[in-house]
Amino acid sequence: MGQVNWSDEEIYLLADRGYALYLQGQYEPAAVIFQALTVISPENIYCRNALATVCMALGDMSRAVAELSTVLTQNPANVEARARRCEAYCEQQQWSKAASDLAVLRRNGERHHVRRLAYRIPEVEHPAG
Repeated sequence: MGQVNWSDEEIYLLADRGYALYLQGQYEPAAVIFQALTVISPENIYCRNALATVCMALGDMSRAVAELSTVLTQNPANVEARARRCEAYCEQQQWSKAASDLAVLRRNGERHHVRRLAYRIPEVEHPAG
């Protein structure tokens, strides 16, 4: 069987369908779509982020962390992936890893994420008002 090359438009259309399923609370079918898209287009950051988000909604924090770590390997400056991974670490009660991600966000001046996430991590200095 030959390899099928998907166009950017085809990937977008399928990702759009996965996103619609996610918005409808149909997380398992959305996960199937985004898992397939990460195989079809492994470098697609949007699809990996989306898969991680769906995994978090399904309670699969380990898979979410793995996907977000892949995103951060490709682009360490991806603020949304860093914040989402911090959240997943919090859900797993992996406080030191969550604190490390929070420290990166703080160093990069991401006040909104820092303010929101600092309260989830025990023994983290909370930002002023």
